Amino acid sequence: MAKGPFHFKSFSVEQDGAAMKVGMDGMVLGSWTNVKGVNLAIDIGAGNGYVGLMLLQRMAQGTKVYGVELEPDAAQQCIENLRAQPFAGRTAEGWSGPIQRFHIEKPELVGMADLIVSNPPFYKNKPKSLDNARNLARHDDTLSMGDLAQSAHRLLKPGGRLCTIWPSDRLEEWESWSTGMGFDACRTVHIKTMRHLTEKRFLSEWRKQPCAPEQNVQETLILEGSATLDFTEEYLHYIRPYLRGT
Repeated sequence: MAKGPFHFKSFSVEQDGAAMKVGMDGMVLGSWTNVKGVNLAIDIGAGNGYVGLMLLQRMAQGTKVYGVELEPDAAQQCIENLRAQPFAGRTAEGWSGPIQRFHIEKPELVGMADLIVSNPPFYKNKPKSLDNARNLARHDDTLSMGDLAQSAHRLLKPGGRLCTIWPSDRLEEWESWSTGMGFDACRTVHIKTMRHLTEKRFLSEWRKQPCAPEQNVQETLILEGSATLDFTEEYLHYIRPYLRGT
């Protein structure tokens, strides 16, 4: 994505301070995640805060979103973008620091979240760039799968949900961590950029309570048709409330 503000249909975000700009992974996660009944949502690895704002747009009056971001420049932009949110009757707040300390700084939120989302730094043992901020945003040195699952379990109330997006080659690993931390799988969506391509990402929804095996729904979402930005009707269903020109 280009530098400068990114303009959604109902809000805009500044993104020059964040190493990772508005991108497809966050758009998919933010538009797909179900916010029904959510009073408090926490976005872990929030970047400039746009995923949290996508959730807030669909949330009811009196609800709140927290954006938690480690990298200082991105965190400051997240704080500013969430503070400027335009949705009346709802609140949003950014927090700068590691999610591993969030429960210490915000003990009143332990066991209180209805929803946690994360588009995490998901590369593991991959080559890195010379840009430290970009490495923090892309590689899991500072936020492992285990830390994410543990933090989410600590902050979610019973019955709360954890929604994430990961590369397809980490599916087995994420299922192991989530199950081991006491989550039950509710829904997995395998994402293809185009129909003829192999799966690139997967969305997953986990619940902090037992789910019947038949509740673990497996789906496939194809984003584009025969050309780039030729979005499928299936994907447009999710992103029309957000993306200009759709």
